[in-house]
Amino acid sequence: MRTRAARSRELIAKGRRPAVVARVLQVNRSGLYRAPKRRPKAERRALIDPVDRLIVEVARSNPTDGTRMVAALTSRELGRQVNRKRAQRVMREQRLLQRHRPLRRRRRPGFFRVECPDQLWHLDMTSVWVAEHGWCYVNAAIDCCTREIVGWSLELRCRTEEATSLVDGAVAVRGIEPGSLTLGTDNGSAFTSRGFRARLAEHGVTHRRGGYRDPESQAFIESWFGKLKERLVWRSEFETLEQARKEIAEYIDRYHQRPHSGLGYRTPTEVRRTWDDGQRLQKTAA
Repeated sequence: MRTRAARSRELIAKGRRPAVVARVLQVNRSGLYRAPKRRPKAERRALIDPVDRLIVEVARSNPTDGTRMVAALTSRELGRQVNRKRAQRVMREQRLLQRHRPLRRRRRPGFFRVECPDQLWHLDMTSVWVAEHGWCYVNAAIDCCTREIVGWSLELRCRTEEATSLVDGAVAVRGIEPGSLTLGTDNGSAFTSRGFRARLAEHGVTHRRGGYRDPESQAFIESWFGKLKERLVWRSEFETLEQARKEIAEYIDRYHQRPHSGLGYRTPTEVRRTWDDGQRLQKTAA
């Protein structure tokens, strides 16, 4: 189309009638009368306001986050509310906006209403490259109510033993009562093995498996793995297994103190503390 428009302007400059040129070359005639002009390069506005400078600092230190999370983090730094549209304007002017591909969401076949902590966990595994050993495997479980990571491990293999060991530790630390917890997993070989299912039965944990080729049935832990890789794994080079474990542990500690959009921009630690305080008040009243 651009080639035809350029050819049309050449013919008009030689004296051809615009109406005839537009009809023959099948070009919109209104565009032939307008001289093309290049857009001037937008100059970045000087940051004078301290709030705008803080927004830019937060956005640059969290390059994978969008405008809502940047506004929430800035609000926590200032101690007062920062409008999301203001963060969007400042980030656009400083060319800090990130493009995100829209996701086509499908309807889930099942529905689980989470009403309290330690009612539904999601467990999954992902791989991480460590120079000393090659591909290593992170097993992690997340509480779907508070978004806390209730247990995780980084090992050289991803067998049933590693999965059952993580569940044993998380159940013991949390003090899970038989019949109170449902564990959601995908259909990986470690999670569908007889040994894993038998161990869940010993703990009195209900096993809830997602659909085949359906990662959205494990949305909470899949999302957490995605952010782990964006914010840490893809931006780091792990030389040893100990280094990888140390940096992942530090990331999880920071994650528990970081606002979460699914929690109304509260942190997982704050949500857990709210539930614990409510339980104490109920026991005191009783």
